[in-house]
Amino acid sequence: MRELADLGPAVVGAAAAAALTKALTELWERGWTPADVAAAVPRHLADLALDAVAADTARHPAAHLHPRWAAESRAAAEVWWRRGEPHLPQWAERAGLSLADALDRLVDVLAEFAGLPALPALLPPPGRPGPLAEGGVDARVLARVRALLAKAESTAYPQEAEALSAKAQELMARHAFEEAAMDARPQRAAASRIWLTRPYVTAKAQLVDAVAEANRCRSVFYPRLGCVVLVGHETDLEIVAVLSASLGVQATRALSTAPGRTRAYRNAFLAGYAHRIRTRLDLATATATDARALPVLARRHQVVEETYAALFPGVRTRRSAVSSPTGWGAGQAAADHADLLPARPRVAG
Repeated sequence: MRELADLGPAVVGAAAAAALTKALTELWERGWTPADVAAAVPRHLADLALDAVAADTARHPAAHLHPRWAAESRAAAEVWWRRGEPHLPQWAERAGLSLADALDRLVDVLAEFAGLPALPALLPPPGRPGPLAEGGVDARVLARVRALLAKAESTAYPQEAEALSAKAQELMARHAFEEAAMDARPQRAAASRIWLTRPYVTAKAQLVDAVAEANRCRSVFYPRLGCVVLVGHETDLEIVAVLSASLGVQATRALSTAPGRTRAYRNAFLAGYAHRIRTRLDLATATATDARALPVLARRHQVVEETYAALFPGVRTRRSAVSSPTGWGAGQAAADHADLLPARPRVAG
């Protein structure tokens, strides 16, 4: 890389920008979005990779960006460098690297991008028209829900946390039903991805699936990547994202105080936790059901199922055994009998 670096910052910077633009364009064509890149790229490559995402987004007028794409890009990174000058030399200076070392890092980022597999396309890439989001959860409702979940995450009493989470689910379900009852528009399904932190991604995917099922969404788990793809109405997808994130925090906290330390125990604990949450959320949703919304919800369900089938024609369902009944029982907490063969989310690839 020393010889290339000798060509000078202007030449190297222009070539680097062109290479990153080409690599990201190909990645977008394979179904990836800015949030996916932020979640999947290794930490030591994240700064340069996410700067590339910000630069790529900045190339396009705001009118040519799907709102979710623009939001994901802003959350990943913002343009901080002087726009009239090449990015890579400025990044190298900021990172305390020589231009040659920055080129080495660039090659690593390009290799990482090239090695990422194809994913179902959830959003139109920049410059390509596509359906816009159909609203979402009302901001006031979302604020109340977040307040309930914040209390659930901070309390030291598991029963109180469960009650607060169930109340949040009931509140969001009631909002979704009321919205559906007044919605005369043609129904359209959307899709999103939730990335999970390792380890125990299978058990964590079961928790996301439990929240998704209670909120009229379908889910598919990608174990190799550690992500869950959700299909549902835009409002329901937002509910799933908010609630599953909070329940994940609560599950992790509960696991930290559990007596077992083996991998089998901890995996079973999280699987049992997800199993119990599924029951509680289903009950909370049933409590909030509004009969006026049922016709619209039936149409939404049909559209969600059609979209799901189109995105995942070859998906299959697997079941996985839990090898620690003690962990399962501790995670489920209130269950009288441990089901040692819980359903596993749909698996792709």
